[in-house]
Amino acid sequence: VVVACNGVGTPRLLLMSASERFQDGLANSSGLVGKRLMIHPYGASVGIYDDDMEDWLGPTGEQLQSMQFYESDPSRGFLRGSKWILQATTGPLRTVDRWTKGEGVCDEPFWGTEFTRKMQESVGHMIQWLVMSEDLPEETNYVSLDPTLTDSDGLPAPKVHYTLSENTYRLVDWNLQRSLEAHEAAGAKKAWVTSRNITPGHNLGTCKMGDDPETSVVNRWGQAHDVPNLFLIDGSVFTTSTGVNPTATICALAKRTATHIVENARQLEVAS
Repeated sequence: VVVACNGVGTPRLLLMSASERFQDGLANSSGLVGKRLMIHPYGASVGIYDDDMEDWLGPTGEQLQSMQFYESDPSRGFLRGSKWILQATTGPLRTVDRWTKGEGVCDEPFWGTEFTRKMQESVGHMIQWLVMSEDLPEETNYVSLDPTLTDSDGLPAPKVHYTLSENTYRLVDWNLQRSLEAHEAAGAKKAWVTSRNITPGHNLGTCKMGDDPETSVVNRWGQAHDVPNLFLIDGSVFTTSTGVNPTATICALAKRTATHIVENARQLEVAS
């Protein structure tokens, strides 16, 4: 049995699969199913430049990325770091949003006579730095079953419990300040923070991978310690969120687990 419902759906399914044999949920002898939820809070800043960069063209992606501030540095006052992503800022509607909600600029006059000037100055002339934090695992952040809310089939809905840690607050704030300095060094006429501590929903870490059945849910192959014929191949097995988008890692782990299953199919011990 292979489960791939990621960091919210997978623990929900396992917790719903409680039985006389697995009273706390399937594969949950460690008590860690649903625990250690990580979701990659991020922040962003924009700068306005003289050059016409046609930043409204094409899809929003990663035109460039920097890992300069990815590793831990004790002098910064927090653990781990962030990937920086250079992005286009898309079209006029997003430009309005950045002016009217940005830190330090949202109180400036914008509508009326200022509208035309600010839009001419910024549309096509903006660049965004997005900083993605390495959200660290904490057992106080977790997924449980909602005691009253159900889905359309009458099954318990997942209930997400998440509080941004002090470490993540400091990490995002520090990197956003450096991003403003980067805009200034690159020649931006004006730069400001447009968002901080936004949660993109990279739901990770709720079925931890590890060698010890007492402190993890699955082994290095994504195989449940308690249920030998159950494999998890999604972001729930992450031990840390890392500071990068998780899709490629999830795909790599899924391929690795699939290869392991195929190569060991005849020798696998299946629980009775």
